[in-house]
Amino acid sequence: MKNTFLIILLIFFASQNIKSQNNEYARKIIKTLSSEKYQGRGYDENGNNLAAKFLAKEFKKLKLNKFEKSYIQKFILNTNSLNGNMLVIVDNDTLIPGNDFTVKGYSCSISGKYKVVVLDKKILNNKIEYKKIVKKNYSDKIILIDTFGFNNDKKVLKNKYSFMTMFNSKFLNAKAIIEISEKTQAFVPAQQQKASTNIVINRNNFNNYPDSITIEVDAKQLYDVKTQNIIGFIKGKTDSFIVFSAHYDHIGKMGENIYFPGANDNASGVAMVLSLAKYYSQLKEPPKHSIVFMLFSGEELGLLGSKYYTENPIFPLSKIKFLFNLDMVGSGDKGIQIVNSTVFKNEYNILKTINDDKKYLPQLKLRGAAANSDHYFFYAKGVKSFFIYTLGEYKEYHNIYDTAENLPLNKFNELMNLLIDFEKYTLNN
Repeated sequence: MKNTFLIILLIFFASQNIKSQNNEYARKIIKTLSSEKYQGRGYDENGNNLAAKFLAKEFKKLKLNKFEKSYIQKFILNTNSLNGNMLVIVDNDTLIPGNDFTVKGYSCSISGKYKVVVLDKKILNNKIEYKKIVKKNYSDKIILIDTFGFNNDKKVLKNKYSFMTMFNSKFLNAKAIIEISEKTQAFVPAQQQKASTNIVINRNNFNNYPDSITIEVDAKQLYDVKTQNIIGFIKGKTDSFIVFSAHYDHIGKMGENIYFPGANDNASGVAMVLSLAKYYSQLKEPPKHSIVFMLFSGEELGLLGSKYYTENPIFPLSKIKFLFNLDMVGSGDKGIQIVNSTVFKNEYNILKTINDDKKYLPQLKLRGAAANSDHYFFYAKGVKSFFIYTLGEYKEYHNIYDTAENLPLNKFNELMNLLIDFEKYTLNN
């Protein structure tokens, strides 16, 4: 009886030690990738390539196999860079990029102090007044749009200008379009620069509508930027593959001094892939299936890295038994969402059975097919795949507050164990 009790204790403490080590390693990866050195892992100041070098070194430390001479699969992309001078002054207050305002990723350069034309509910809800406004030319002014109280009804605004045109084009030839928002908006990068400058400013920065606003945005279109995917594997007993993937790129900088850390999106997914690689690299016996680890670039610009890979695979896609794409897995206190779970119901039921037995996560939430992360182009080519992201109180996304220090990782190990159990107890049978 005593011996049995001791064995149970040893197993318990061993599992706790493994859990602690997993978290320690994951936090190290997330802290590194989110640090100032990598400048948001964008393409402005080589942060993306520096991150790739770091990750390739991690693959080497874990002794992952290469499909070719290198872990690196090179490709090129285009992007609009906003890492130059950036200035917005409202009522003599200089605003902080990423905190007080966000520039739309497709914006072009602008510099100067401009008079302001306000479109608020008094005009937007008045068909006659609105028609008067849209007939004028504002090539030397800024249009300030405040949609608070706006009646977005087709009967109210029936003219050739749609509401969304205000925010996505050079509306009325204005120098810039500024939208007042209730909170600072997420930054979304763009592949191509447009002939317009669009800015979203937090309402807290306005006491009254200003007569003029000073703006300086230094944008630069970058072409044929060199980047890369990173791919390694652990050889199994068969020539079929289980793939764990994540994107390592993020959204870079806004202005000269502000960068977006991207801890949850998606240093957390990279940390999960590397933690899985570490686990499988330490097994005494090889798994039945070969385990592939893919880290993609260009996701934030339109799933470019995974699209490139599926068009230029280094092993046949038909050999992939299943792919798990991990993107934003830094929380989990409310469970996980599984994209494609309504498509691949058998695999979802397997995960659910394991979770019901082990009580890893509060819930596994169903979701249908969606082109919202790097699983998509694999799925489009017939590869069975899930995209998993965690659900919880942590809400930071594409902003300057998505930092390693803020990320809870409260169900990181549980999700990792769920994935391992799926591969171990089901796919290996």
